[in-house]
Amino acid sequence: MHLGLIAVVIALAVPATGNGEWSVAPTPAKNPGPTPRVYFFLDASPGQTVKESVRVSNLSRDPRSFTIYGADAYNTARDGGFALRTLADRQTGVGSWVRSRVANVTVPGGTSADIPFTVTVPRNATPGDHVGGIVAMESAPGGIVETEDGATVRVQRAVAARIYLRVAGTVVPGMDVPSLTMRVGSPLLPVATGGDLEYTVANIGNVHLIPRASVTVTGLFGHAVKVTGGTPSADMVPGAAGTFAMRAEGVWPFDLVTTSVTVTADGGVYARRSDRALVVSWSGVAVLAALAAAVWWSTRRRVRSRQARPRGLVT
Repeated sequence: MHLGLIAVVIALAVPATGNGEWSVAPTPAKNPGPTPRVYFFLDASPGQTVKESVRVSNLSRDPRSFTIYGADAYNTARDGGFALRTLADRQTGVGSWVRSRVANVTVPGGTSADIPFTVTVPRNATPGDHVGGIVAMESAPGGIVETEDGATVRVQRAVAARIYLRVAGTVVPGMDVPSLTMRVGSPLLPVATGGDLEYTVANIGNVHLIPRASVTVTGLFGHAVKVTGGTPSADMVPGAAGTFAMRAEGVWPFDLVTTSVTVTADGGVYARRSDRALVVSWSGVAVLAALAAAVWWSTRRRVRSRQARPRGLVT
């Protein structure tokens, strides 16, 4: 058995179950409401310190040891997935504002531990949403994954409860579609073809948003082109961007393809971008040119055959 590199995987907390072995969630209030908190939704002013507590529950029978730390949230460049920085990463946002009274904790099987922590907002913090999480990572790699080449990788797993901290001030939600490209190659034969669509969605405001994208593709005379692929579905933090890929089918060999991407989000947020791509089957052009030349030659011969020609004199 080959031992590979140790990988750190952060899994986002889910209600009640976590990853099935332990869970991380806000400590319930003394007088909880009808709906339990799954994430931390906090409000603060620059310079203010917020006190909170997180509950780490060991769902297994054996004791488990965890490392507790704060992490910044970000969105992956591909498909804009929501993720958190690892312990080895440099935290520059809310992850660096989190201070836990306990850096390491061992939780007996079937029990929970409530861990106090604070979030201290810098005096120069910008208004709007700052997103991150409070993470419980197993102190030693506990999972084993076998790769396709037969190597064994030890996985150090982690579960987090998200932190949505809104700093007082003016909030401006906004989304943008900074890039949009439809690539359709020249068909070798004059038949319907496909294309590759790629577009980017960016959160240009200071509020976290879950964007919804509508993608429409049409050809000449408005004929529909079918598109399949990824669209935004994750919570996008301020300043983040994600690129999404789709496949288009049903493009004519001679076509003018119009692609439009419309992005909306709560609060009346709206953004749109369009692009056009000319499609020409050069082999089809060659075939049509050959047919046109044949028709012209045939027509010219028929015309010449009908023209009267002077006969020679016989002496």
